[in-house]
Amino acid sequence: MPGTNRPKRRPGLAAGVVAGALCATLTACGGADAGGSGDGGSGDGGGHAGGASPKQSPAVADPATVLSREDQVKNALPDPGAMGGLQGVSASVNSADGHLDCPSPQECKGKWFGHDKFALSGGTHYVNFQITTYTTRQDAKDGLKREAGENSTLAKPTFGNESRAYTKEGGGLQGQYVTMRVGTVVATVFVEGGAAEPMLTQGAAMFARRIAQVEAGQRATATLPQA
Repeated sequence: MPGTNRPKRRPGLAAGVVAGALCATLTACGGADAGGSGDGGSGDGGGHAGGASPKQSPAVADPATVLSREDQVKNALPDPGAMGGLQGVSASVNSADGHLDCPSPQECKGKWFGHDKFALSGGTHYVNFQITTYTTRQDAKDGLKREAGENSTLAKPTFGNESRAYTKEGGGLQGQYVTMRVGTVVATVFVEGGAAEPMLTQGAAMFARRIAQVEAGQRATATLPQA
């Protein structure tokens, strides 16, 4: 038939790298361990009538696993190896009762807070990763709403089970943020002091996958795409 021998075009390396990062969290790529959803993160798929219907994507995993140990939080946070050797600026993990923004575990309903920061270029361009653990998925859903707030939204893919992308100004710096829920965890990635992309999208995809791996009882191995 005409056209059957037409050579196939191969996507460029850069496009494949970005697509690989997004596949870590989007349902269309079929990666349940990444915990992503392309329809707002609900993870609920509608059925199709008839035997010839297209194959439905698998439901997105939404684990009830609680990250209750300090080592689990440290493992989920990216390390320099996961960040392609970028220089770490700061890192910390604290229990809820020792966190400045949380006077008591009862008030914030979280057990652990973690944060790390990496320099992208110069002395003002950074990417930050933050994680808050909760004891139930509903508490995490509420935590996502509080953290994202009413800030101006951005058009970004959905990461984890649900996410919100937005701009926020604080401390004299304006940055772009992605806050997401992965099971019982709320995580935020934000870039300050310079261009947000592609680090914001790639970082959020990688962070969601690392958290999902830890919730599944595995060691976090997800990294940024390799150039």
